[in-house]
Amino acid sequence: MKLQFKKSDLTNAINIVSKAVPSKTTMSILECILLDASSGKIQLVGNDTEFGIETVCEGSIVEPGKVALESKIFSEIIRRLPEAQDVEVTIETDSRNNTVITCENSVFKIAGRDGNEFTALPKIDKTQSLSLSQFTLKQIISQTIFSIAMNDSNKKMTGELFEIQDDNLTVTSLDGHRISIRQVKLNNSYDSAKAIVPGKALNELVKVLNGGIYDEVIMYFSKNHIMFEFNNTLVVTRLIDGEYFHVAQMLSEDYETKITVNRKNLLDCLERSTIFVRDNDKQPLVLKIEENVMGLKITTDLGTMDAEVAIKKIGNDLMIGFNPKFLVDALKNIEDEEISIYMSIPRSPCFIRDDSKSYNYMILPVNFNADAV
Repeated sequence: MKLQFKKSDLTNAINIVSKAVPSKTTMSILECILLDASSGKIQLVGNDTEFGIETVCEGSIVEPGKVALESKIFSEIIRRLPEAQDVEVTIETDSRNNTVITCENSVFKIAGRDGNEFTALPKIDKTQSLSLSQFTLKQIISQTIFSIAMNDSNKKMTGELFEIQDDNLTVTSLDGHRISIRQVKLNNSYDSAKAIVPGKALNELVKVLNGGIYDEVIMYFSKNHIMFEFNNTLVVTRLIDGEYFHVAQMLSEDYETKITVNRKNLLDCLERSTIFVRDNDKQPLVLKIEENVMGLKITTDLGTMDAEVAIKKIGNDLMIGFNPKFLVDALKNIEDEEISIYMSIPRSPCFIRDDSKSYNYMILPVNFNADAV
């Protein structure tokens, strides 16, 4: 096999597929990146059997073939090549997969592996699909991914539910303390579908979705996998088994207190309160809601903050405590100038939602000693 590339094209392709290369595995072949030039185009593939990425790289095929190269050393060699514009890289292998990488006056020789040993990405049935803009998909993932669980005690909490109903796509995540829901209108109606997509795969997908509003991504749903296709790139991940939580039962339209507040003013105040919060702190930020004003107070071993923000209130006065970081996460992912927060009693969750229900964030309260506030 003999291939020629511009360094910039090869670097970009390596950066994309390396996100699917496992750092630790019992199958050493999966620590490699596959270069496959056996079918008239140059494809690079990374795969850990649960999550894989394939992308087409611009380049010239002088002699077809395929080889698997150890990811770390291959990417490090290419990264350290000269930075001159349009610098050319040649990759050549012999019958034993010994590989020579040449660039200007530099020659590198590394041992390759038989490309046929590499685990191919699963073949996905393309019967059920939907399309939306890359910008929109990246946005709705970013606006919900922060509330997936970080440990595997409940596998379903480590993923997000993607649900299609007619012309609506709803993405839901939860971690036992909060729920994040985003809903977008699609350009067409589609058959109903549900899939629990691993958060790890979505975090990596967001890093390679670089298109805008007019750049399309197609999502394909199958029984065990979901595939995202865009910009000559395929991202495939195995789904999390099981039925997702019945989130609708946890949501309530009822409230006894509703406040409307400037989002940025409240966010700035909340972020200041997190100065006094360590990761393992359980002391809540206490909100004291009265007519036209909301007091915010937090007291920890590090110090105390007292502040007020102007609000519009409908309903009862209320004193309620929350983890301020959870409120910050929600408000950072809302673009509205003003937001509405719905509450009932100190032991009930709050809901941050808009009238069109394009977003809905539920956050559970934290108990506090009212006499100490």
